[in-house]
Amino acid sequence: MKHFFLITLMLSTIMGCAALRPAPVESISKLSIVRVGDPAPQSTEYVVFYPAGFAFPVTLKASGSLFASEKQVKSQAILAKDLYLYKYWASHDGKTWKNSHELLGVEFGGGFDIT
Repeated sequence: MKHFFLITLMLSTIMGCAALRPAPVESISKLSIVRVGDPAPQSTEYVVFYPAGFAFPVTLKASGSLFASEKQVKSQAILAKDLYLYKYWASHDGKTWKNSHELLGVEFGGGFDIT
């Protein structure tokens, strides 16, 4: 059991560090680019392209013991820039790649408004 725990810890550490490596730009540049919604190629490795203006659904949910019932609001978010995604890397131009958490400035906020 002790060995299982150590192996699991090592694997999770290695996998977690993979996102810290620089993007393999040369390898990514050789991949097919598939526009979202188009059929995926035979290859399992490809870049997904979301054009500026692409709208995707967003569901916001309020739940928990504070509330008498769960409430959901469905809306759409529209991209302001082109977005290319490959694994945990992202790009706005398909050439310069960063870890998606670095590149994408996404924030969600909330609060209570009694008016």
